[in-house]
Amino acid sequence: MLRRKMLRDIKANFAQFFSILLLSLIAMWCYTGFQANVVGGNKARKAYENSSNFADGWIYGADFSEEQANKIAGISGIRDVQRRTEVLGKADEKYNTAEMYCYFQDSTRVTVPQMVDGVDFNANDTEGLWLFSRFADTWGIHVGDLFTVHVMGMDIEKTVRGLIVMPEYEFACASTDTDCDFHNIGFVYLSQKVLPEEMRFSNEIIFTCDGKALDYEKNISKALDDNYAYLADKNSIRGWYQLSDELAQHNSFSYIFSFVFVAIALLVIITTMKRMITQQRTQIGTLNALGMKKRKILMHYLSFSFVLSVIGCALGILLGMLTFVRLMVNMFSQFYTIPGWQPGFSYKSLIVAAVLVLICTGTSYLSCKQILKIHPSEALRPAAAKNAGPCIFEKLPFWDKLSFNVRYNLRDISRSKMRAFMGVFGTCMGMMIMELGIGAYDTVDYVRDWYFHDIQNYEYQVILNDSCTPEQAEELKQENVGEFVAIDAISIAAKDHPTSDSIISCKLAVTEGEQLYCVSDLELQTKPIPAGTVALTMKQAKKLGISEGDMVYWKTATDSKWNESRVGLISRHPNITGITMLRKDYEKAGMTFRPVMLVSKNDCGAVAGKDCVSAVHSMTDLIDAFDKMMEIMNLLVYFMVVFSVLLIVIVLYNSGNLSFNEREKEFATLKVLGFRSSAIRRLLSTQNLWLSILGVICGLPLGRVPLQAMMDSNGDAIDWPCYISPSTYLISAVFVMTVSVLVSFLFSRRIRKIDMVDVLKGME
Repeated sequence: MLRRKMLRDIKANFAQFFSILLLSLIAMWCYTGFQANVVGGNKARKAYENSSNFADGWIYGADFSEEQANKIAGISGIRDVQRRTEVLGKADEKYNTAEMYCYFQDSTRVTVPQMVDGVDFNANDTEGLWLFSRFADTWGIHVGDLFTVHVMGMDIEKTVRGLIVMPEYEFACASTDTDCDFHNIGFVYLSQKVLPEEMRFSNEIIFTCDGKALDYEKNISKALDDNYAYLADKNSIRGWYQLSDELAQHNSFSYIFSFVFVAIALLVIITTMKRMITQQRTQIGTLNALGMKKRKILMHYLSFSFVLSVIGCALGILLGMLTFVRLMVNMFSQFYTIPGWQPGFSYKSLIVAAVLVLICTGTSYLSCKQILKIHPSEALRPAAAKNAGPCIFEKLPFWDKLSFNVRYNLRDISRSKMRAFMGVFGTCMGMMIMELGIGAYDTVDYVRDWYFHDIQNYEYQVILNDSCTPEQAEELKQENVGEFVAIDAISIAAKDHPTSDSIISCKLAVTEGEQLYCVSDLELQTKPIPAGTVALTMKQAKKLGISEGDMVYWKTATDSKWNESRVGLISRHPNITGITMLRKDYEKAGMTFRPVMLVSKNDCGAVAGKDCVSAVHSMTDLIDAFDKMMEIMNLLVYFMVVFSVLLIVIVLYNSGNLSFNEREKEFATLKVLGFRSSAIRRLLSTQNLWLSILGVICGLPLGRVPLQAMMDSNGDAIDWPCYISPSTYLISAVFVMTVSVLVSFLFSRRIRKIDMVDVLKGME
């Protein structure tokens, strides 16, 4: 009997109950989708890194001997040790002079490259090389092709023996890119024997160990007699920690988005169940009088939320695994290189679903517990009308001057605070999500303009060969009137002779101060670097606890000496983090200036064929490449807009539906008094409009907070300031208000069909 009653009640209140199911479904759909991506990514990543025997620690120095490597291997807790040479080179001009990291090895015990096509790496093969598969696929390079890498002043042309991947490049991004573009970044493995005898050196020792690599620093320092640059762990390798940050971001999103929809579902449950209990007071009394226990009746009403939330969660998990997660995995597999990345499932999804059902049922209990307090004899009689005392708004000095419509709705809002709060809160959340989605577009445009027009105040970028002599470089500069820029990998710290956990790996940019390659301050305004000082990027300054005027210590990967510089400017840059300094100060520190590019406002296309030039890029080409990488933002915007529409429609329709059902008798009375259907619709629409306006106002400042959090969650290597344009606020507000108006029209037909006789009979 109660089952049939439940089905009839669900049919009679379909909109509200369907909303509970839909909100539960979306909450679990979001959670399962994000979590399945995280779980699957971590599982595939662990298997990938284990099969590669991925290093736990990296020791950098000028040149390590076999004896030093053996001393490291003798430290208790350190398992596998290997020397190698890592040098940054370039590909041919026809491959966009892509950055090509070269690894020369005489063995493969640690961080073994994984073969995708061809044969495994052979450290004794002097005629072949092994190339990054994503780079090869992008440029159409196959096993058996010849490939040339320009490194250490040499042009090394070898046959591609295999296409490989390695965990150090789970994320690969060129220093001149803001995001991953496999046209511009790659790596190759070669035999140490490829190098001439006099050029063979090992600037790295990599090792695996038990526990954390940094815990072994004292023993490593003692074994090497402090004759090394610094020790790093995985958290210093951008190709590894970038994906860690991304997966952590998705993990946070799974809870944040789920919370928003669950919060709305709880508000719908509270308002719906309270109204149902009030309406069915006599039915409850009748069932109780016929001998049915109150607890059984209570369980009947709790079953509404329980059954609907269970169905919603089950469908959400199913749809999340079949749709959303596959979209996520396919999308992020384009940017990250993890073999075998497939959707994963965690028991956490079942726990979260159980918690969600428990919360929904518990919330329903709070609304239904009054059943236990109703005496059967009282329940069989209609509930006594509540005393309708003056509302708070009636104390306004201009109350009497307000129209009937305004006074009527103000009284209704005062008496139905929870319903009004649901309308405001839901609209506020919808507004926030709408701003978040469209604001992502604004942020991309803002960063594009800041990066390509303010920081890069030039029109052409000439990439120089490693073999380019100072004389050739100066001749190019004279011909094209530009500015040299040198970029190198460095380590920075807040004190001299730091411990490894206080060292940050980043970039050093050296300019000539011509304001073609610019530095921007915290307000994103370009400023010259004060002479005798350096500019330190904001995130790194915060991490080290450094302010303007403090000293910062830095050194290159091949140098064991720590240089001291005063910070004259805290700067911001979207993707190059670290230090920027002037050439004269760099040379004063005893360093040799080796420019990697010449930037100019003049057309430099004519120098493309010179021997000392690797490539020439126009600003138009750079912007087009940036826009192509940012196409992923389209998906984010669609995702947010759909969520926003769902939230706003569900909330406003439920709010309006509850308002209509609660005031149906009042509307019938107004019809008897001569009010037209259009006038009554205005009463209902006015309140929806008010709640929407209030929700829009409350939601206006909220979009910026999650947007900046989303940008910051990409890690310390990315610094994108969020920006939401005034037009975005306007578009979001207009959209929300438009949905509010359209939802109000859904009740027009129901208002016209109010049966005054039936409704007023029910009042007797």
